Amino acid sequence: VDIDKYVKKLTAYKFLQLLILAQINELDSLTHLSKHSKDKKELQVHLNMDGISTSQLSRKQCDLSPKLFEKILHHLVFMIQSQMKQSPIVRDIGRLHVIDSSTMSMSISQYPWAKFRKTKAGVRLHLRVVVTKDLTIPDKAVLLPAKHADRTQMNELIEIDPDALYLFDRGYVDYKQFDKYCLEGVRFITRLKKNAEIEVLSEQSPDPENLIYQDAEVYLGNAQNGTKMQHTLRLIKTKDQEGNLVIIVTSCFDLTAKEIGDLYRYRWKIETFFKWMKQHLKIKSFFGKSENAVYNQIWIALITYCLEVLLQ
Repeated sequence: VDIDKYVKKLTAYKFLQLLILAQINELDSLTHLSKHSKDKKELQVHLNMDGISTSQLSRKQCDLSPKLFEKILHHLVFMIQSQMKQSPIVRDIGRLHVIDSSTMSMSISQYPWAKFRKTKAGVRLHLRVVVTKDLTIPDKAVLLPAKHADRTQMNELIEIDPDALYLFDRGYVDYKQFDKYCLEGVRFITRLKKNAEIEVLSEQSPDPENLIYQDAEVYLGNAQNGTKMQHTLRLIKTKDQEGNLVIIVTSCFDLTAKEIGDLYRYRWKIETFFKWMKQHLKIKSFFGKSENAVYNQIWIALITYCLEVLLQ
């Protein structure tokens, strides 16, 4: 579709360039961006226009579909991944995907469409990243009002891919899904909830020197209330980055317990990524009130991050 039909001045591409500029310069509002576009002569030459008004920017932000920027992000992700040199984290396990979400809180009076509690509003970025020793790259993202729980997005972010190993936290624990993954050959590592019902079938010797305190084959769930899994999983007790004891389960029986523990500790990479985004990109306060305006701003923040990775 020709999105710039009848557009004389502010094309979608020029708008994208201006919003990336707002992200890089951490500008606070479209008014600041408008002023920036009128003050910077080299920018006017580059964009071939003598500045742009706040109202034009605002209209464009509401009119453009977030799908456009989502597609641009996917294109950049593909470019990065085709250039990435993989150095295996433990050994050649394929791609390590880490999945998590982050919520951007908002005022319920200004963003009623994003209501998720009586007094709260917000949007949640459900994200899958590819993690290497040196890089964290957004791979797939879903943007929704925050009322959608993490677990509801598992089908979107976890795909049948023999080359992928998925790492996620307790918010995604779902025994029915785990059985499905075992059946489909999806490899995953996750953390277990404290109240999980566990039936131990067999155990390997622990290896405290490598922070492995239990390594067992188990069934999860309870047969009486219909939650018991049909497939067995491997349960490993180890310690996280902070030295706290964690219980993880995995469908991987071919890796050593130490390798699984080492892989799980890479979960912090996505938390660091979200932290970096909230500190360095504009995703905590928004330039517009509509759903399109908010989603466009977040997609463009992710695009900005990918462009910076490509530049590096």
